[in-house]
Amino acid sequence: MLKNDRIIFGSFLSLFFPFLFSLIAIAIAFYFSNEKSMPLFFTGGIAAGIIVDIILMKRMLSVLFDIPYWIFAVFYILCSIFLYGMFMGLPVPELIMGIAAGFYWGRRVRIKGVVLREKENLIKKIPRFTALIMVFVCISSAFIALREKTIGEELQGMLNLSFVPDRDLIIGGIIAGGLTLILIQFFITRTVLIITAKAGID
Repeated sequence: MLKNDRIIFGSFLSLFFPFLFSLIAIAIAFYFSNEKSMPLFFTGGIAAGIIVDIILMKRMLSVLFDIPYWIFAVFYILCSIFLYGMFMGLPVPELIMGIAAGFYWGRRVRIKGVVLREKENLIKKIPRFTALIMVFVCISSAFIALREKTIGEELQGMLNLSFVPDRDLIIGGIIAGGLTLILIQFFITRTVLIITAKAGID
């Protein structure tokens, strides 16, 4: 792994575990303690994440481009869940994950010297995977949106419409928007993977 890769992926991983453990700590405080203890739990979670970074960072970076596909998939899904929660169910930020996945696999292809057949397989498989996760994200967002009784009024105010959209129009918009995001996720992942595999950051 080159120095630039260590900086880029090391920066990302250094944030992941403090964020993960702080969320777990907040959940524990919420369900088993009280609101006053949340800052303490939050701080403890961040500290635990930093300790994990210190202990495992060098090891994680050394095997980063050798991890099995299923570990990547689990890590990707976890990050997608965090992003989904951070943006309160808005699916558009999930496109960031597609870009990140394309970049990672592009670098992996370039660094590992992946053979042509495997490279072509990855160019098909990875975008399909990110698009599939986007499907679930869009379905979850649609479910939450359609449960809101005042969604029509909220959209009217948000989009400055002269009318209140009815339920059929909202459902149609959700389907059209969701399909668009899924397609964008597929092609953005594929494009970033191909460009990164060719150009790299050497």
